[in-house]
Amino acid sequence: MRGTVWMFSDQIDDEDIDFMHREFVTYNMARIYYGLGMKPVIRMSHECGAIYKIGRKVLIRRSIFEEYLRSRRKSDA
Repeated sequence: MRGTVWMFSDQIDDEDIDFMHREFVTYNMARIYYGLGMKPVIRMSHECGAIYKIGRKVLIRRSIFEEYLRSRRKSDA
């Protein structure tokens, strides 16, 4: 495993592993995984610049979005 994921290996299930293998996720996938509503996911992904549009399909670059979530968490605490 890359990074510090190994430190949390006792807390990770198959859904987490599948999600970590994805570079890009849809709004709906992000909403379900992060436990947020659709509007906050859309707003925050646009704020951090993690949006990629391919035709009508909108994808969120997971690495950028997660970095943004981490920075927001640190500033709110």
